[in-house]
Amino acid sequence: MRALVRFYILVASALWTAHSCYGKLLPRRTKLTWVNGIAHMPEHMSDPTFVISTIFGGVKVDYCHNPSSMTSESDYLGFVKDGIQASTHVMMGRLTPEVDSLVEHLRDALKQVGRNGRVIHIAHSQGSVITWLAAQRLKPEECKRIEIISFGGAATICTSEFPFARCINYYSVNDPILNVVPSAVKALKSGFSFGDGMQQEIIFLASRTGDPATDHGLLNPTYLEALVWEGQRYQSLFLSPLGQMAGAAFVGPLSSTVTWFPNFAYEMTRRAFIAMARIFTLLWELVHVTITRLLGKGERYDPILLKIHDK
Repeated sequence: MRALVRFYILVASALWTAHSCYGKLLPRRTKLTWVNGIAHMPEHMSDPTFVISTIFGGVKVDYCHNPSSMTSESDYLGFVKDGIQASTHVMMGRLTPEVDSLVEHLRDALKQVGRNGRVIHIAHSQGSVITWLAAQRLKPEECKRIEIISFGGAATICTSEFPFARCINYYSVNDPILNVVPSAVKALKSGFSFGDGMQQEIIFLASRTGDPATDHGLLNPTYLEALVWEGQRYQSLFLSPLGQMAGAAFVGPLSSTVTWFPNFAYEMTRRAFIAMARIFTLLWELVHVTITRLLGKGERYDPILLKIHDK
């Protein structure tokens, strides 16, 4: 009976160790999304989406387009209309179709990652206040599975107001958007010594260009540096080393050697390889831990038994 109990304990311990290893090699499912600020026509979305994807390890990025009234890059009147709409978001908390679209977008992302997954949501400028308004429509259990990364936001988003898994707000110290964000200005003036507990979620960045208008841009040097840091953090926490090896060392070369290799076959092959690697990892850890515990038993307990025998 004791031998049977001891065996079950060893198996349970091995499974727990394997599970811990599994968590490190194959982190939880994630979905990366982002919402833009003003003056972004549909054709302006592809470049930032590509840059964000590259910075975050090549993962797919889904954007929620915050439409612009501009019809061309020289449409000054459309730009002014965008600014007026952003002001109604900030000053009056006005709910618009853009807010509804983002709520639907985030809920769809949550469905894709599942109950234990995590949505990483990036917002810039007006996109941050749209995110703030959308958060008022989300359920607490939905917020808990979302991380918010805001750059030059027209509103600060903090966990003291919404139960998000994580909130971080980046501001350039000379970003003109600070003129309409009192909470961020308060944090800047306080030097992070006093406040209502949200200062640790607001980070101020030194200007890399010296030009306020340039500093406000998401892909300009000041915010880009912080975006790169967030990408490194994401890769270290959520991007599986096993998945990277599968894509770089196995599936990538295979697909590149076959000119007709379609996207769906690439994806299916990658998933099959990772699934096999998962099974192999779990079995290896189970065998390794079990053998180690069994072989180390005499060395670990014999000295105690000898002391009892001497008495």
